[in-house]
Amino acid sequence: MISDQIGAPTGADLLADVTAQTIAQVVAGRGETGLFHCVAAGQTSWFDYARFVIEWARTQGMPVKVKSEAIRAVATEAYPTPAQRPRNSRLSTEKLQRVFSLALPPWQHGVERMLRETYGK
Repeated sequence: MISDQIGAPTGADLLADVTAQTIAQVVAGRGETGLFHCVAAGQTSWFDYARFVIEWARTQGMPVKVKSEAIRAVATEAYPTPAQRPRNSRLSTEKLQRVFSLALPPWQHGVERMLRETYGK
């Protein structure tokens, strides 16, 4: 798995929740309009993301054929794709958090939520 591309996995559910909260604040006369970045807190690589999912499945008692230790970290160049991907796709959410007094959850919460909904755990 690619280990030198980092970002913050962000689900549509988080974007919808934050959008609803910010719209409510603007309508109530708090906050401001403008351009804001919204992503989950923290960062991870594809390598660490894969290991996180494997370990989550294992803790849920799901049959997992691969051990997270067996996943090998590789550089972007070892896995060429037609699309160019940035090494760092993190976005600053400082303005969003400050203007709307929000604390964004870590990316792991959204991934766990998606996995629970997908696998009924």
